[in-house]
Amino acid sequence: MDKPIVLSLNNLSKYFGGLKVIEDISMEVVAGERIGLIGPNGAGKTTLFNMIAGDIKPTSGTISFFGEVINRMPNYKRTKSGIVRTFQKNNLMMGLTVQENLLLVLQRMRNKHVQWWKRANKKNYSSLFTEAENILYEWGLAEYSNSKVQNLSYGVQRQIEIIMAIAGEPKLLLLDEPTAGMSQVETDQIIGLISKLPKGVTIIMIEHDMDVLFGNMDRVVVLHTGKLIADGSPEEVRNNPEVKEIYMGKEDVIHA
Repeated sequence: MDKPIVLSLNNLSKYFGGLKVIEDISMEVVAGERIGLIGPNGAGKTTLFNMIAGDIKPTSGTISFFGEVINRMPNYKRTKSGIVRTFQKNNLMMGLTVQENLLLVLQRMRNKHVQWWKRANKKNYSSLFTEAENILYEWGLAEYSNSKVQNLSYGVQRQIEIIMAIAGEPKLLLLDEPTAGMSQVETDQIIGLISKLPKGVTIIMIEHDMDVLFGNMDRVVVLHTGKLIADGSPEEVRNNPEVKEIYMGKEDVIHA
């Protein structure tokens, strides 16, 4: 049985004045795919994510999610429908504990909003606290539950951000450079976490580390000056002449 098409981009373009940031991109993503998105700085990768997530509107073309055109759907509704993203920089509440950060996501997902002047407590929201504890235990982060995020290492903070995205029950997870600025040990921890995600979660990941992409993704998509220039298996993209030319001087990276 064919897998459903989760995401379809049809002649998608984004201009800022006369600057073409994304130009006429078309592609389809099926359920469960792990896709790496690469390209030089300024290629349009984050702009593409911003359009898919609903943070900016396309100039032309369509974005479809499970067959429904979502161009006019606001970003919060896209999140509720299953499009969840992380950002290049941590988007956490640094002064709160890990558990409190996770509770904010769960409150929204379970439609249990507490008054802003009252702290959610375990007595009134025991199911949310239990769910948060179970998630942190499941993903090996229970030891940080009561630690303030600002006191944790950058690598652990990135793991927590991904866990919070997972708590949002994504159907499509957009990861924007999840291993940027990390040591090899921290990178391995993030990749180990991503590899444990349910197979039904479709992932598109922007990443500059070619070892990470070619070793863990089913498919690699390459953008250059806003255009899609390659789309195929890691091996196909690695051997693509145009990709090699763009990364001239970094051929050791392309062949990692």
